Amino acid sequence: MANFIVCLAHFCELHGPSSIICTQICTREEKDQYILPSTSKLQTCASCKLHLPGENANLTTSGDSGSQTMFISTQYPTSQSRFVALTKLIMKSLSVETSSDITKPMFFGGTVYGYCIHKIFKIKDPNARGSERKYSLMVISDEELDLVKNWNIVNLYLTEIISLIQKQVDLTVENNLKNPAESTGILDERYLRRAVVKPKSLLELTGDPQIFVKFHLWAVELLTDICK
Repeated sequence: MANFIVCLAHFCELHGPSSIICTQICTREEKDQYILPSTSKLQTCASCKLHLPGENANLTTSGDSGSQTMFISTQYPTSQSRFVALTKLIMKSLSVETSSDITKPMFFGGTVYGYCIHKIFKIKDPNARGSERKYSLMVISDEELDLVKNWNIVNLYLTEIISLIQKQVDLTVENNLKNPAESTGILDERYLRRAVVKPKSLLELTGDPQIFVKFHLWAVELLTDICK
């Protein structure tokens, strides 16, 4: 079976293209090889840090009853080769492999680092440069055919996940603008064109402290469907 990864990446204003969360499949016997120790640290800011309940470094979900399958979400893969490959694909996704029509998925890759279907999306943030932040939602595989044959399923999930995130962000922005104090702060930021970047987590932008838990569950559903 092909090795799949579902990844949410972000073009961080401080650290450049960065992985926020990636979900992988393994067996119960392999679980310890995929788990990140709690001491694992990357140079991150609020924008590109994975915030999990209890400051955990991992989320795990078991497959169907009787199955040996495990789904594990971490900020980055524990495997050095997968980490390097994912980093290369993220950089291409957010810096090179772009399209004028970001509503459509794109495919790229090769035998060295793997193959990727991704969609770029933007969300509102009055405190960011250009008042928006740029993300990439990616499904990666080491097998080109296994990825391409699931094109329609992958595109459906990418579109739906992005829509859910954007709707939550739009609602949070709308609610903040209804607050006079918050609105004044936003206007001050726009007019003063601050010199210091203010990183914001997707938790804050969506107003949802469980957003990464939800992403993990969405990724589990996606991987379950394409691995049937």
